[in-house]
Amino acid sequence: MPNTDAIGVGLLGMGVVGSGVVRLLQERTAHFRKVRGVDLALRRVAVHDLSKPRSVELPKALLTDRAEDVVDDPEVQIVIEVIGGIDPARSLCLRALKVGKDVVTANKALLAEQGGDLFRAAAQHSAHLAFEASVCGGIPIIRALTDGLVANRIQSIYGILNGTTNYILTRMTDGGGDFEEMLGQAQEKGYAEADPTMDIDGTDAAQKLALLCRIAFRVDLSHQQILKEGIAQTSPLDIDFARELGYTIKLLGIAKAVEDRIEARVHPALIPSDALLANIKDEFNAVEIVGNAVGPQVFYGRGAGQLPTASAVVSDLLDLAEHRLTGRTPGPSPLAALQEAVPIPPDEIETSFYCRFTVYDRPGVLARIACIFSEERISIATVIQHGRSETAEGTVPLIMTTHEAREAAMRRAVAKIDRLPIITEKSRIIRIEEL
Repeated sequence: MPNTDAIGVGLLGMGVVGSGVVRLLQERTAHFRKVRGVDLALRRVAVHDLSKPRSVELPKALLTDRAEDVVDDPEVQIVIEVIGGIDPARSLCLRALKVGKDVVTANKALLAEQGGDLFRAAAQHSAHLAFEASVCGGIPIIRALTDGLVANRIQSIYGILNGTTNYILTRMTDGGGDFEEMLGQAQEKGYAEADPTMDIDGTDAAQKLALLCRIAFRVDLSHQQILKEGIAQTSPLDIDFARELGYTIKLLGIAKAVEDRIEARVHPALIPSDALLANIKDEFNAVEIVGNAVGPQVFYGRGAGQLPTASAVVSDLLDLAEHRLTGRTPGPSPLAALQEAVPIPPDEIETSFYCRFTVYDRPGVLARIACIFSEERISIATVIQHGRSETAEGTVPLIMTTHEAREAAMRRAVAKIDRLPIITEKSRIIRIEEL
């Protein structure tokens, strides 16, 4: 006989994360009952293929290949969505919310693309929408922003938000391999997908940053509004010169409140090698949040993986179950009706820059580049050139760093420089962040 006093749980998807959720529920339900007074019962699980072998055992009667069966089951009060993607995840979550069922999701892409509709549906139908697992896996960054730091005005966010790119850059830095080699290694170890495009081009990190901005700054910011660059052009040469200058290259998500506007960007950055974020290695994530009352707060841990992500899902599940047991209904959702963000246009953003020019080894090269920088009012901070070319018409890397300059000015300068006959390859520009 089913336990009618238990909170009924439905699960959409039993892949890597879904299997982790089932495993944690099997291992910890008795503990939740004992220490939190919450009894959870898994009522229905939607899978793609009923005949597929599974890493955790479940009674066959719980399984269905129709996701609607989970959402429509009257014994299911909380729906967990871990199938990923936009559709049918969006329609299933909306279907659940519109009948007053709470939803837990780990789907950052769905929230980044359709979050407004989902938050509004939750508010209109007195349901909860929880999404701790959607950003940084097992790190409780969402709860920290919504609860622990609620008394603060958030001033800035700096984050290593993608484990795949952090693994690749760590291996390139520590082992000296090139990008393609380290990407292959990441795929072999399961840290990168067969198609890693959304990771390496910065889309995944931009989606997560958009969610963090929604919570931290209470603005509706699309990830398409975020300045975005990936890591595919990062070379061992850049990593070596960065090290010589005292920096480490990381893919950062950066968001700042600047008066009534938001500065938001995702890109590789040179950061001081003694900074905490510079020493976050491999697949780990870290987020530094600066609040006006607490100052800098750093959150660190595994940003992905079966059990870290499942841990965040089950944490949300337990929280929603307690709400139901105590009869606490959702209040007005601050995420349901947000002002549209006013992002600072990329051309107006000001940073320092690392520049690598591949030039013919001739007299006057530095002077010609410096002249163009002067025309654009860009001040040079340091210059590095090692040795001489072995041939009369050989090339050498010329490294420059700048003081703070506007993005638009740097782009104009580099476009002019790349047209010079002394330049033999497209110049490489990376922003510098003095954390």
